[in-house]
Amino acid sequence: MTALHGIEMPPLRSMIGRIGFQVVEATLIPAAIFWGMLHLTGLVLALVSGLAWCYLMIARRWLKGGALPAVLMLAALLFTTRTGVALAYHSTFVYLLTPTINAFVIAAAFLGSAVVGRPLTARFAQDFVGLPSHVTALVRVHRALRLLCGVWALANVVNGWVALQLLVADRYDAVMLARSVLTPVLTSLAVACCVLLGRRALRQEGIHLHLRWRDA
Repeated sequence: MTALHGIEMPPLRSMIGRIGFQVVEATLIPAAIFWGMLHLTGLVLALVSGLAWCYLMIARRWLKGGALPAVLMLAALLFTTRTGVALAYHSTFVYLLTPTINAFVIAAAFLGSAVVGRPLTARFAQDFVGLPSHVTALVRVHRALRLLCGVWALANVVNGWVALQLLVADRYDAVMLARSVLTPVLTSLAVACCVLLGRRALRQEGIHLHLRWRDA
Protein backbone atom coordinates (compact mmCIF):
# COMPACT_ATOMS: atom_id res chain seq x y z
CA MET A 1 0.00 0.00 0.00
CA THR A 2 1.37 3.42 -0.90
CA ALA A 3 0.54 6.89 0.29
CA LEU A 4 1.64 10.39 -0.56
CA HIS A 5 3.98 10.49 2.43
CA GLY A 6 5.26 6.95 2.61
CA ILE A 7 5.33 3.35 1.53
CA GLU A 8 3.95 0.48 3.56
CA MET A 9 6.55 -2.22 3.03
CA PRO A 10 5.82 -5.94 3.21
CA PRO A 11 6.66 -7.54 6.57
CA LEU A 12 10.39 -7.99 7.11
CA ARG A 13 9.84 -11.67 7.83
CA SER A 14 8.24 -12.24 4.43
CA MET A 15 10.93 -10.17 2.67
CA ILE A 16 13.69 -12.19 4.30
CA GLY A 17 11.90 -15.39 3.32
CA ARG A 18 11.55 -14.21 -0.29
CA ILE A 19 15.20 -13.20 -0.47
CA GLY A 20 16.26 -16.53 1.03
CA PHE A 21 14.15 -18.48 -1.44
CA GLN A 22 15.58 -16.63 -4.44
CA VAL A 23 19.15 -17.09 -3.22
CA VAL A 24 18.58 -20.82 -2.65
CA GLU A 25 16.85 -21.23 -6.03
CA ALA A 26 19.40 -19.25 -8.07
CA THR A 27 22.70 -20.02 -6.34
CA LEU A 28 22.69 -22.76 -3.71
CA ILE A 29 20.70 -25.40 -5.61
CA PRO A 30 22.63 -25.08 -8.91
CA ALA A 31 25.89 -25.03 -6.93
CA ALA A 32 24.86 -28.22 -5.10
CA ILE A 33 23.88 -29.84 -8.41
CA PHE A 34 27.21 -28.81 -9.90
CA TRP A 35 29.31 -30.24 -7.08
CA GLY A 36 27.25 -33.43 -6.88
CA MET A 37 27.48 -34.08 -10.61
CA LEU A 38 31.16 -33.13 -10.60
CA HIS A 39 31.98 -36.07 -8.33
CA LEU A 40 29.59 -38.43 -10.11
CA THR A 41 30.08 -37.68 -13.80
CA GLY A 42 32.79 -35.08 -14.33
CA LEU A 43 33.15 -31.39 -15.14
CA VAL A 44 31.19 -31.18 -18.41
CA LEU A 45 27.94 -32.78 -17.19
CA ALA A 46 28.24 -30.93 -13.88
CA LEU A 47 28.32 -27.57 -15.65
CA VAL A 48 25.52 -28.52 -18.02
CA SER A 49 23.37 -29.74 -15.10
CA GLY A 50 23.81 -26.51 -13.14
CA LEU A 51 23.02 -24.48 -16.24
CA ALA A 52 19.97 -26.64 -17.01
CA TRP A 53 18.55 -25.96 -13.55
CA CYS A 54 18.77 -22.19 -14.02
CA TYR A 55 17.07 -22.31 -17.42
CA LEU A 56 14.44 -24.71 -16.11
CA MET A 57 13.51 -22.24 -13.37
CA ILE A 58 13.39 -19.41 -15.91
CA ALA A 59 11.14 -21.49 -18.19
CA ARG A 60 8.86 -22.42 -15.28
CA ARG A 61 8.35 -18.80 -14.27
CA TRP A 62 7.91 -17.70 -17.88
CA LEU A 63 5.25 -20.33 -18.56
CA LYS A 64 3.39 -19.30 -15.41
CA GLY A 65 3.55 -15.66 -16.47
CA GLY A 66 5.47 -14.65 -13.37
CA ALA A 67 8.20 -12.04 -13.08
CA LEU A 68 11.76 -13.23 -13.61
CA PRO A 69 13.94 -12.39 -10.57
CA ALA A 70 17.10 -10.51 -11.47
CA VAL A 71 19.23 -12.82 -9.33
CA LEU A 72 17.99 -15.82 -11.32
CA MET A 73 18.80 -14.11 -14.62
CA LEU A 74 22.30 -13.25 -13.39
CA ALA A 75 22.83 -16.83 -12.20
CA ALA A 76 21.88 -18.12 -15.65
CA LEU A 77 24.27 -15.64 -17.25
CA LEU A 78 27.13 -16.73 -14.98
CA PHE A 79 26.53 -20.44 -15.54
CA THR A 80 26.28 -19.87 -19.30
CA THR A 81 29.65 -18.08 -19.33
CA ARG A 82 31.28 -20.63 -17.07
CA THR A 83 29.96 -23.57 -19.08
CA GLY A 84 31.11 -22.12 -22.39
CA VAL A 85 34.62 -21.42 -21.16
CA ALA A 86 34.97 -24.74 -19.35
CA LEU A 87 33.83 -26.69 -22.40
CA ALA A 88 36.41 -24.95 -24.55
CA TYR A 89 39.35 -25.56 -22.22
CA HIS A 90 40.23 -28.10 -19.54
CA SER A 91 42.74 -26.73 -17.04
CA THR A 92 42.93 -25.50 -13.46
CA PHE A 93 43.86 -22.04 -14.68
CA VAL A 94 40.81 -21.77 -16.92
CA TYR A 95 38.53 -23.22 -14.26
CA LEU A 96 39.65 -20.54 -11.79
CA LEU A 97 39.62 -17.90 -14.50
CA THR A 98 35.93 -18.40 -15.26
CA PRO A 99 34.58 -16.76 -12.07
CA THR A 100 36.96 -13.90 -12.75
CA ILE A 101 35.48 -13.48 -16.22
CA ASN A 102 32.03 -13.65 -14.65
CA ALA A 103 32.92 -10.74 -12.38
CA PHE A 104 33.70 -8.57 -15.41
CA VAL A 105 30.56 -9.82 -17.21
CA ILE A 106 28.42 -8.82 -14.22
CA ALA A 107 30.13 -5.42 -14.09
CA ALA A 108 29.37 -4.89 -17.78
CA ALA A 109 25.75 -5.95 -17.23
CA PHE A 110 25.31 -3.42 -14.42
CA LEU A 111 26.91 -0.61 -16.42
CA GLY A 112 25.00 -1.49 -19.57
CA SER A 113 21.67 -1.50 -17.74
CA ALA A 114 22.45 1.93 -16.28
CA VAL A 115 23.40 3.34 -19.67
CA VAL A 116 20.15 2.22 -21.32
CA GLY A 117 18.13 3.55 -18.40
CA ARG A 118 16.93 0.20 -17.08
CA PRO A 119 19.18 -0.36 -14.04
CA LEU A 120 19.43 -3.88 -12.70
CA THR A 121 19.35 -2.41 -9.22
CA ALA A 122 15.72 -1.43 -9.84
CA ARG A 123 14.91 -5.09 -10.43
CA PHE A 124 16.72 -6.03 -7.22
CA ALA A 125 14.81 -3.34 -5.33
CA GLN A 126 11.54 -4.76 -6.60
CA ASP A 127 12.49 -8.42 -6.12
CA PHE A 128 14.15 -8.19 -2.72
CA VAL A 129 12.78 -5.08 -1.01
CA GLY A 130 9.39 -4.91 -2.68
CA LEU A 131 9.59 -1.29 -3.86
CA PRO A 132 6.78 -0.59 -6.36
CA SER A 133 7.79 0.16 -9.93
CA HIS A 134 6.31 3.67 -9.80
CA VAL A 135 8.62 4.45 -6.87
CA THR A 136 11.75 3.15 -8.59
CA ALA A 137 10.76 5.29 -11.59
CA LEU A 138 10.87 8.52 -9.58
CA VAL A 139 13.60 10.85 -10.84
CA ARG A 140 15.82 10.92 -7.74
CA VAL A 141 15.27 7.24 -6.97
CA HIS A 142 16.00 6.25 -10.56
CA ARG A 143 19.16 8.37 -10.52
CA ALA A 144 20.29 6.67 -7.31
CA LEU A 145 19.60 3.23 -8.78
CA ARG A 146 21.72 4.04 -11.83
CA LEU A 147 24.51 5.28 -9.57
CA LEU A 148 24.29 2.06 -7.55
CA CYS A 149 24.79 0.10 -10.77
CA GLY A 150 28.17 1.81 -10.92
CA VAL A 151 28.86 0.81 -7.32
CA TRP A 152 28.12 -2.85 -8.02
CA ALA A 153 30.10 -2.71 -11.25
CA LEU A 154 33.11 -1.27 -9.39
CA ALA A 155 32.87 -3.97 -6.71
CA ASN A 156 32.91 -6.70 -9.35
CA VAL A 157 35.77 -5.09 -11.29
CA VAL A 158 37.91 -4.88 -8.14
CA ASN A 159 37.06 -8.49 -7.26
CA GLY A 160 37.88 -9.70 -10.76
CA TRP A 161 41.06 -7.64 -11.09
CA VAL A 162 42.53 -8.95 -7.81
CA ALA A 163 41.76 -12.55 -8.77
CA LEU A 164 43.22 -12.02 -12.24
CA GLN A 165 46.50 -10.67 -10.84
CA LEU A 166 46.83 -13.69 -8.55
CA LEU A 167 46.05 -16.08 -11.40
CA VAL A 168 48.69 -14.52 -13.64
CA ALA A 169 51.18 -14.97 -10.77
CA ASP A 170 50.21 -18.69 -10.55
CA ARG A 171 49.03 -18.26 -6.96
CA TYR A 172 45.99 -20.50 -7.19
CA ASP A 173 45.54 -20.99 -3.45
CA ALA A 174 45.66 -17.24 -2.94
CA VAL A 175 42.87 -16.84 -5.51
CA MET A 176 40.50 -19.00 -3.48
CA LEU A 177 41.46 -17.22 -0.25
CA ALA A 178 41.06 -13.79 -1.79
CA ARG A 179 37.60 -14.63 -3.13
CA SER A 180 36.45 -16.02 0.21
CA VAL A 181 37.51 -12.79 1.97
CA LEU A 182 37.17 -10.08 -0.66
CA THR A 183 33.76 -11.04 -2.07
CA PRO A 184 31.85 -10.75 1.27
CA VAL A 185 33.63 -7.47 2.08
CA LEU A 186 32.85 -5.88 -1.29
CA THR A 187 29.27 -7.16 -1.22
CA SER A 188 28.74 -5.73 2.27
CA LEU A 189 30.09 -2.34 1.19
CA ALA A 190 27.86 -2.32 -1.90
CA VAL A 191 24.79 -3.24 0.17
CA ALA A 192 25.63 -0.43 2.63
CA CYS A 193 25.78 2.01 -0.31
CA CYS A 194 22.38 0.73 -1.47
CA VAL A 195 20.85 1.40 1.94
CA LEU A 196 22.37 4.87 2.33
CA LEU A 197 21.76 6.13 -1.21
CA GLY A 198 18.34 4.49 -1.41
CA ARG A 199 17.05 6.02 1.81
CA ARG A 200 18.48 9.40 0.84
CA ALA A 201 16.76 9.34 -2.55
CA LEU A 202 13.44 8.33 -1.00
CA ARG A 203 13.67 11.12 1.57
CA GLN A 204 14.40 13.62 -1.21
CA GLU A 205 11.17 12.47 -2.88
CA GLY A 206 9.32 12.95 0.41
CA ILE A 207 8.82 9.22 0.93
CA HIS A 208 9.32 7.37 4.19
CA LEU A 209 9.45 3.60 4.55
CA HIS A 210 7.15 2.00 7.11
CA LEU A 211 8.64 -1.30 8.24
CA ARG A 212 7.25 -4.05 10.47
CA TRP A 213 8.40 -7.55 11.33
CA ARG A 214 5.16 -9.36 10.46
CA ASP A 215 1.51 -8.73 9.70
CA ALA A 216 -0.69 -7.84 12.59
